[in-house]
Amino acid sequence: MKKIIAVISILAILIILFNITLIDFSDFFLEKNTVAIITIIAGFCCLILLRIVRVSNKIKNYNKEK
Repeated sequence: MKKIIAVISILAILIILFNITLIDFSDFFLEKNTVAIITIIAGFCCLILLRIVRVSNKIKNYNKEK
């Protein structure tokens, strides 16, 4: 499970970085910037969800040890 979470996290970070390069900061409210910004937000949501899964797995393992 740790390897899968790590791979998905790396892919989410790469998606975020790629879409940051697509944003045109001179005219921020263009339509093509909207797609890049939404994808960046989706990447951050993915990272947050993966962090929640990792913490819940740690709690589950901690409870099994007791």
